[in-house]
Amino acid sequence: MSALQYESLGFTDIIVRLEDGVAILTLNRAKQRNTWSISLVNELIKAFDLFNRDDRVRVVILTAEPTAPSFCSGADISRGWGGMFSEEVQHEGPHAHRDTGGLVSLAILRCRKITIVAVNGHAVGVGMTALQLPFDFRFIWGGAKLALPFVRRGVSPEAISTYLLPRLIGHSRATALMLSGATVSPDSPLLQGLYHEIHPTRDAVFPAALAFGKELAANTSQGSIAVTKGLLWRGADTPEGQFLLDSRAIQILGMSGDAEEGAKAFKERRPVNFKETLSKNLPNWFPWWTEVDVKHRKAKL
Repeated sequence: MSALQYESLGFTDIIVRLEDGVAILTLNRAKQRNTWSISLVNELIKAFDLFNRDDRVRVVILTAEPTAPSFCSGADISRGWGGMFSEEVQHEGPHAHRDTGGLVSLAILRCRKITIVAVNGHAVGVGMTALQLPFDFRFIWGGAKLALPFVRRGVSPEAISTYLLPRLIGHSRATALMLSGATVSPDSPLLQGLYHEIHPTRDAVFPAALAFGKELAANTSQGSIAVTKGLLWRGADTPEGQFLLDSRAIQILGMSGDAEEGAKAFKERRPVNFKETLSKNLPNWFPWWTEVDVKHRKAKL
């Protein structure tokens, strides 16, 4: 795509800037404690779709202003849950509803670039689900209070968190977190393995994530990242099926210009200079899975 200027897109609930191949996305609702809103949802979905297609972007980092009261304090339910459902949903029934947290989670998962979240404040509900679980790496402030309080609010978890969380930390830990609705800290045994790094101060979280992101942006191949993420999340159901996917992936990528550059840089003991992009060099084989049309509101489970 053409050289898009993200600052000119008129975002209000997020701020986006590019720095050395890293797209930095900052939540911009500090006065509202970065609570969930329809405008925030629409802007996040649009931004991640653009990141996915922009060859300049190799890494995406989501964070919040460190002075904000919370990283994200969840949905605003001061007027009850009913206000979250449109007239169409109330008229047509539950099958017509599309969870906004899930729409954002899917947009993040569809992004073929490395995604990092720098959680520099407290996070509740959707601040724990859609704004953390779909990311490839999670950095967090050790003093953050974290909660998945859905069962204590009379509702169920959202943002495809019941799919993601058990796969990230194991079914037993996910069950304990979701069925208790307890507030925990990042170093809780229930969250073991979820966070890539835990930092002692809020101010340290984003700089650490940015340094990590820039290192990855400079030293990883766009095609390799996209295919590897696909193999991790869109793999086969059997070892034999995964073997066939792995075999095809390594053969196709092994013939690429980035693979040649990677081997040459290793031999010459110098930094890599990957030049292939997703818009020009991604194999036609990708994606190998069947995309599901989640927008079809007549579909029933």
